[in-house]
Amino acid sequence: MHPESVQSSELPKRLVIRLSSLGDVILSSAVLESSHLVSGVDWLVAREYADVLRGHPRIRRLWEFDRRSGLAAFVRLGRKLWNERYDEVIDLHGTLRAKVLRSLFWFWGMLDVAQSLRKPPRWIRSSKQPLPLFGFILFKKLWPRRLLSRPQTEVFAQTGGGTGAERPNLEHLLDSPSGDEICLPSKPYLCVMPSSSKPGKTWPAAQYFSVLKGIPHLFPVILGQSSDPESRELVELLRRAEVPHLSGVGAWNLTQVARVLGRAAGYLGSDTGLAHLAEAVGTEIIVIYGPTAPGLGFEPWRPGSRMVGAPLWCRPCGKIGEFCFRPISKFHCLKILQTQAVLDVVRCRYPNDRNDSGTLR
Repeated sequence: MHPESVQSSELPKRLVIRLSSLGDVILSSAVLESSHLVSGVDWLVAREYADVLRGHPRIRRLWEFDRRSGLAAFVRLGRKLWNERYDEVIDLHGTLRAKVLRSLFWFWGMLDVAQSLRKPPRWIRSSKQPLPLFGFILFKKLWPRRLLSRPQTEVFAQTGGGTGAERPNLEHLLDSPSGDEICLPSKPYLCVMPSSSKPGKTWPAAQYFSVLKGIPHLFPVILGQSSDPESRELVELLRRAEVPHLSGVGAWNLTQVARVLGRAAGYLGSDTGLAHLAEAVGTEIIVIYGPTAPGLGFEPWRPGSRMVGAPLWCRPCGKIGEFCFRPISKFHCLKILQTQAVLDVVRCRYPNDRNDSGTLR
């Protein structure tokens, strides 16, 4: 057992709640870097995202919930959590499920108080920053920069008692067992993620293909799920053009993807959870923005990371890229983003300049 996993009876027993989504779970892991939580915490997460937290040295116990299992299953899990006798709950989600759990804790706590047993745990909830968020979405570039949302990593870290300077660190995944070993290219490679769960956030696969043809010094490694049309299309374009590449589309689990990202020269792709995962394992990224935009609190945080987007007045449309304000020509921001604009950023960030070790400077 990791020495930081041992719980002292004199220290508060804490539960962190952040169930989803992938990117938000990764960003919220910044709280684990707080010196306030050095003794470790338990964490409640959706089962499909548990792999990115499993094995973290500051997580004593990982509670996984299948979100398809319904309310009754959640209540049963809530009772188990209540019986753990937590002193403090750090709610980094604030969703209906978290509110239900808090209500259950309050109800069971009142029953225990009536019997002079114990009080409900202290409940600490992170701010969703509603004023900066909706102000920027409604007023766009007219919204004062000083009123933009703080980085969510800062908000999450401070909720757990940190300074706000903490950032996600999931480098434990680089040494975690991940199943079958992946034969990675010997030359520097660029991880490319053209897909997104929100179709409005995707730049066309043909545009990515044009960018990759302009950087032959970087070997393309394509990421995505088997259900991602843009990832499959990009792989097909590379195959037809006989461009050497490696496809992990639908083939790798999250732990394997983390290891591939951690060894990459960089990441190019949509504003998705894998972009946040790349930064959390030490890789700088280039994110292509569409209906989302820097200033919503979810932008890259590593010094060498870059952002590309069309300078349209109507951005951002929202924080997750699901909607578009335009009555016609929906998601015009990604349709007009030129290949050359992205290629210039990629070439500047990853020039064809190798050092003696064969890796990019």
